[in-house]
Amino acid sequence: MPRIHPAAHVDSDAELADDVIVGPGAVIERGVRIGRGCQIGPHAVVHRGTTLNEEVYVSVGAVIGGVPQDLKFKGGASGVEIGPRTAIREYVTVHRCSTPGAVTRVGAECMLMATSHVAHDCTLGDRVVLANGANLGGHVTIGDAVFVSGHAQIHQFIRVGTLVMIGGGSKVIKDLPPYCVADGHPARLFGVNVTGLRRAGLGVEEIGQIKEAYRVLFASGVKLQDALATLDMLGSDGNSRGAELAVFVRKSERGIARPNRRGHERPDD
Repeated sequence: MPRIHPAAHVDSDAELADDVIVGPGAVIERGVRIGRGCQIGPHAVVHRGTTLNEEVYVSVGAVIGGVPQDLKFKGGASGVEIGPRTAIREYVTVHRCSTPGAVTRVGAECMLMATSHVAHDCTLGDRVVLANGANLGGHVTIGDAVFVSGHAQIHQFIRVGTLVMIGGGSKVIKDLPPYCVADGHPARLFGVNVTGLRRAGLGVEEIGQIKEAYRVLFASGVKLQDALATLDMLGSDGNSRGAELAVFVRKSERGIARPNRRGHERPDD
């Protein structure tokens, strides 16, 4: 049987695995599904339409599945899905989707640090970290293993590629391609996230391919379409990372952030 504190409120229509722990003052609404090994901290609120997969930790005062802060929202059933082994720390907010029948999605093994915010219709990949006070606007898409530093702000509809590192306090108003470091107000690119790539297990050859692709795209001095064509050719020659970068850029609707004016490469690269 779940361990539910007497001061918590759990709706009779909520589905809780047998080993779930619910702290004092927590509220779990009807239709919520909570998987095995989950812990819900004191005064946390899990709204209807939310699914927590196994071993999700929800800390003090977090609110999961709240109504979207979208003036166009007219109601309708939607939800939030949190992937397994994700930690949601103190006073985090994750809002449900503004599209009926859809979900705001947070992947597996993510860390949403204290007071961070995930708005409606966002999609986060696996192993994403939002540091304290980071804020995502509506419809933001975050790739796997992205690190968003403290108090960074990401504009609605932005796409952030895999293994991007975003500096603290950054204002992100353009898409950030995979494998880059971005920082500033507005955010610009500061080369390849070499440290993050190494930590992710990429070897020297793969990192070299990514650096080559970035030089073609941002430092070759050619028009964008010509640079993308070159990346396509690199992909045909075995540089799959370059081909991936070209696909990301072509799909951008808000435009791609540009390199810092002092140069594309960071001094430590």
